[in-house]
Amino acid sequence: MRNLNEIASKIEEELNEKDDLREKTLKKCRDIIRECRKGIKAIHGGELKEAKKHIEKARKILLETKEAIEKHPDILTAGYMENAMQEVAEAEIFLAIKEERDFPYPEEIGVSYTAYLLGLADVVGELRRMGVYLMKNGNIGEVEEILQLMEEICDKVMEFDYPSGLLPIKRKQDVIKKVLEKMRGEVAIFKKSKELENKIEAIIKRLREEKKESEETMDIDSLL
Repeated sequence: MRNLNEIASKIEEELNEKDDLREKTLKKCRDIIRECRKGIKAIHGGELKEAKKHIEKARKILLETKEAIEKHPDILTAGYMENAMQEVAEAEIFLAIKEERDFPYPEEIGVSYTAYLLGLADVVGELRRMGVYLMKNGNIGEVEEILQLMEEICDKVMEFDYPSGLLPIKRKQDVIKKVLEKMRGEVAIFKKSKELENKIEAIIKRLREEKKESEETMDIDSLL
């Protein structure tokens, strides 16, 4: 019983170290998420060089953080770490889509398979955002390509049917289904609007041509 204080002191020392490491990890995770969101914003703005800078910084912080906590698997698999990896996956996948590259593998970007899948689901929302921008510019062909990609990603994500304790993806599956349905409706309305716009333009053009022909005929008649 004489060594109880010694044992308690060692336990306290270990827990204090882990608590300090946990706080540092939380801060790093916030930094990772911040850089990823800046990267995604830059992608939408067409600033790919700036986007890469933020995403690479986020991946570097993630790697350093994982190395620092490699002896603490409970911290490595904690929710805040998974959230940070999820943001990295989302940013990396979205950048690859924008650059028309193959999707990166989870191992390449240093994220878990679960985080990758959850990040992939979130990409659907970013694609819709991109599609809305393109609709404002009247790019129907590109919008339809984005819708097709959204459908492919959604179909793939929906294939994963596991208990929430193993894969917490049910809520995201519900969200991306709603996002996809909304996008389909918006694209359908957009196409109808473009068709109507084109018909109106064609009618106006024909009327102008008829008016011009009529005026030319009148000019000829006046000379006779």
